[in-house]
Amino acid sequence: MIIANFPSQFSKQIPFGEIMAAGIISSIPLILLVFIFQRRIVAGLTAGAVKG
Repeated sequence: MIIANFPSQFSKQIPFGEIMAAGIISSIPLILLVFIFQRRIVAGLTAGAVKG
């Protein structure tokens, strides 16, 4: 995982703030896609749950 290797080789301290910021910024596109396609996701889940 790239974010785990974020600290540089010259730094002795772990930059928790920078790692958290990178994690949040990298998850924003996925969250936006879920909000955009929310209706299709729910429709697909309910269509797959119908038996018969």
